[in-house]
Amino acid sequence: MRIQLAILLTSALLSACSSQPKLSKVPVDSGQQCYQEASREMSVRLDLIRQLVSEGQYFSAIAHLEREPFASDGASFLMAESLRKSGQPEAALAEYHKLKDGCLHALGYLGAGKIYAVNGKLHEALEELKVARDLLPTDANIRNDYGFALLASGQFKRAQQEFLTAIQLHNEHRIAIKNLVLALILDQDTKTAWAVAEHHRMTPEAFQDLMVRAAQFKKVSLSPQKDAVARVPVQIPDSGLEQPILIRTGETL
Repeated sequence: MRIQLAILLTSALLSACSSQPKLSKVPVDSGQQCYQEASREMSVRLDLIRQLVSEGQYFSAIAHLEREPFASDGASFLMAESLRKSGQPEAALAEYHKLKDGCLHALGYLGAGKIYAVNGKLHEALEELKVARDLLPTDANIRNDYGFALLASGQFKRAQQEFLTAIQLHNEHRIAIKNLVLALILDQDTKTAWAVAEHHRMTPEAFQDLMVRAAQFKKVSLSPQKDAVARVPVQIPDSGLEQPILIRTGETL
């Protein structure tokens, strides 16, 4: 397995270009039709709310969504995102579950998985995020999120494969690179971890920080407390799981 990993790493490193596109925070093409309301006027209002969500004005977005009788899956998704990012996970989870039968089904599973992960329900998180990954296998951000859930469950090699895929799908995926290095350290392959870090111009200080995090991870994972490992994502907020799922127009899911 270590030889296979080395081959994959070599491929990933060779595929990284010197001039890389800026990483988008948008994980999927959401489909404009998913945001179509009964009237053009309502659709325009919903577009304005989408802008509020993209700017992080979640409470304002919730207020506007509650005021208008929106009926689209897009409106439900914007409500779910706003609730999750404003600290209302239970209400958000209900909205995400509603999305699973509509045209934004992948985002429903993704959002639910994020909530389960940061709340320590790792088994549920893995199930939800795997479905999201299977629905959108070429989405780098979803691959990273699923990979980190695998990492938190102690499945380091499977996590490495997800992070490698995310990096190859979107070169210089900053979070996936950090997570890959972390996964390699935890897998006791510090030499390869440093090679990856050095290739991606990670500073020695940043690498040392990941070494410290790995040590903290191991300490928590060895704790006799129930579900101790599952709480690790909360301790590493830049894993990607905390990021909002921003949206864009484009192809349907």
